[in-house]
Amino acid sequence: MATPTVPAEAKTAFIALLVLAGLASVLDVGIIGWLVGPICILLGWFAIIRAPLRSTMLTLMFFALVFENPSEQPAAGQWASPFAPVGRLMLAHFKMSLGFGPVGGMDLMLMAAIAAFYLQRRATPNRIGTPRLMVTLAHVTYATIAFTFVLGKLRGGQMNFAMWQMDRVMYLPTVFLLCQAAFTGAKDYLAVGKVALAAALIRSAQAMYVRAVVPATTEPISGESSLPYATTHNDSMLFAVGTVIVVSLLIQRAGKKANRLALWAIPILMGGMLANHRRMVWVEIVLVFFTLYLISEPNVIKRKLNRLLLLSTPLVLGYIAVGWGSSGGIFKPVNVLRSAVDSSADTSTAWRDLENFNLIFTLRNFPLTGVGYGNGFWEMWPMPVVDYELERYIPHNSILGLYCYGGYVGYLGITSLWVGGIYLALRSYHQCKEPTQKAAALACFGAILVYYLQCFGDMGLGSWTGVYLVGPAIAVACKLAVVSGAWEVDSVRRPASARVDASAGAQKEA
Repeated sequence: MATPTVPAEAKTAFIALLVLAGLASVLDVGIIGWLVGPICILLGWFAIIRAPLRSTMLTLMFFALVFENPSEQPAAGQWASPFAPVGRLMLAHFKMSLGFGPVGGMDLMLMAAIAAFYLQRRATPNRIGTPRLMVTLAHVTYATIAFTFVLGKLRGGQMNFAMWQMDRVMYLPTVFLLCQAAFTGAKDYLAVGKVALAAALIRSAQAMYVRAVVPATTEPISGESSLPYATTHNDSMLFAVGTVIVVSLLIQRAGKKANRLALWAIPILMGGMLANHRRMVWVEIVLVFFTLYLISEPNVIKRKLNRLLLLSTPLVLGYIAVGWGSSGGIFKPVNVLRSAVDSSADTSTAWRDLENFNLIFTLRNFPLTGVGYGNGFWEMWPMPVVDYELERYIPHNSILGLYCYGGYVGYLGITSLWVGGIYLALRSYHQCKEPTQKAAALACFGAILVYYLQCFGDMGLGSWTGVYLVGPAIAVACKLAVVSGAWEVDSVRRPASARVDASAGAQKEA
């Protein structure tokens, strides 16, 4: 199946949009912004309506992963790129830039993408389908969010807090549904991987640059660096997924191009992770690669790795034991590990322990349905006073937060889509024959697992980064499952003739 081309008028509108947005950002003149803003919105809508949905979703994915979201305080507020104003308009609510408005640029672009989907859905009748179960699970997510919101209102929940709790949670199924409709070819997973890896490399380079130019002084009271991170906390997901993509290509022996890519991409990604100085990324890397090691099929590389692990295990355990009570120097990796699991060694971990205790206590009182959106957890164990009104509504541990606010019903309803993506990714991995397809399946699995770990450790649930890594990953897992035969085409809701044509076209393209 040929990749749909972008009409000339859509390209022209998109280029004009970028030029106007760039000029408005550079000039930063109020009245010009008010005049240019509506023009940019109209140009964006026109470009999205006219362009293939595939191009739209890949572009939005790139923007969401690369542009700076002011809500995440990039570089701890001490540095901003020239594109920061565009990121503020695109990824935050307009009230942060224009002073009013409960929506942002991404909301409007997604609305246009939904309109484009309904206008273009008859244009590609032979596209590779999506298992109906996954579409159903996306709808279950919407229903669960609505149920938890109504329940919270009945229990006295406040609308403004409920909107923050639902923010981005409702976008994941939306992005998934749009992506599964947009990715029509058997090779679209390559485009998704290229966008994710390109974004990871760009942000890694930015992190290294920021760490080099922003002075690293030390606060006299807390003893912490004045630049605790170089980009954002949620870039840990992006760096980890980029690394998983490259390593998966190596594991599956995808060819000389993959080897050359790894030679220059892995050092950049490692530099970005070191510069961003977030311990969660190392937890994600270790756990994801350990899981990939367990599920991957035997090959030459894995057999060599088995021998290496067997010989190095005593040395690694001895290194951890000796360095557990040390600080800095060659034992810095052990310090990172200890700070993540030992609350006596890190004040941030101790804070999370208090928070988790309160979340679990609240959940025990509402185990089935939770307290509902708009309500906070009960602070039975007093926590340090902070100037942050969302403390009881958006905890660091988003997974326990889902349990607390939605109970077992809410948690299962929202995460079932993630579980379905993991199931299809693993089935696809064992069914695919081409090395790049197997690597793509591993990367999809890794992206969902990285997202879960970020949600568990550092508020990953409410981020555009997570939405645009996991939504496309689940969509790609669905397509790989159909193409590889891991999921029967008959389970896709399409006419019989279209199913036969799509299956034949997928086999020919593969």
